[in-house]
Amino acid sequence: MKKVSIVIATYNRAHYIIDTLKSIQEQIYTDWECIIIDDGSTDNTEAAVSNFIKFDKRFTYELRPKEVSKGANACRNYGYRKSSGDLIKFFDSDDIMLPDHLKLLVSEIEKNNLDFAVGDCQNFDENGLRERPYEINRKEAVLSAKNFLRFNVAWITNDLLVKREFADQLKFAEGIKDQASEYQYNIKLLYITTKGKLINQILTHRRIHDDGFVVKAHKNRIWFDQMNAELKLVTLKYLEGTAPVQDLKWLISGHVQLNFKLASQRILPKYVGLATSKIFKYHGLFKGLVYPLALLSGLTLRRGYNLIKFIRT
Repeated sequence: MKKVSIVIATYNRAHYIIDTLKSIQEQIYTDWECIIIDDGSTDNTEAAVSNFIKFDKRFTYELRPKEVSKGANACRNYGYRKSSGDLIKFFDSDDIMLPDHLKLLVSEIEKNNLDFAVGDCQNFDENGLRERPYEINRKEAVLSAKNFLRFNVAWITNDLLVKREFADQLKFAEGIKDQASEYQYNIKLLYITTKGKLINQILTHRRIHDDGFVVKAHKNRIWFDQMNAELKLVTLKYLEGTAPVQDLKWLISGHVQLNFKLASQRILPKYVGLATSKIFKYHGLFKGLVYPLALLSGLTLRRGYNLIKFIRT
């Protein structure tokens, strides 16, 4: 059997994490280790976890060392460095693994000699099960970085199981939003290898919080557009030197479009200087000069879409 390393970053999840650890403990596949890195919780996470894991040596719990940067992504990277498994899984400290989660993913990798396998997921809250995070045709989806970049293929990091030799080439970007880092992590994986499979079976229940990303995105469209604009720009920076130029152009084009949409709603766009420099680089000097003028026109007159259209072509 191949050993699976499960890495969990946690922060103030004392009221949820035991349910998560129980779901891992109840896995049909038993050859695993679970490394829990606490990002400095101020509730009783440490006591709750320490009490739960004391009779199961497959679990280890550690407070983030001072020399490691704060944040979930830094904790994931640190936890990965502590791991020893042949297969790697990152998991959130408030979600639930269904009992055959590891068994099915490991089986698919071994049976088909894959580099990674991805299960499906369903959201839930205090009222029960809800929608799936992504509604895609998993049987017909083509695995490629280009498709993941454009959300034609998508998954949450909880659902991924990847061979160590490929995880060794990846890292969560630290100092940025978790959603952006997970997006980048999976895109970069697909630039390295597309030898994987989407399993058309729900293997994870993903907890939805009132103050979480999903609810906030539904309630506040302006916040969602701001987050999405930032996602595209930081992803472009992360993928420079790896991604083909046409993919980088797609990212800056999407950022420009969203920033103009915000400007037209009298919302001051962010990262104008950085975006302008990237337009210079990938679309030319003239289009880079036009961009701030288009935003100014949107802010003051709610006009300028044709200028944005010109930049994006």
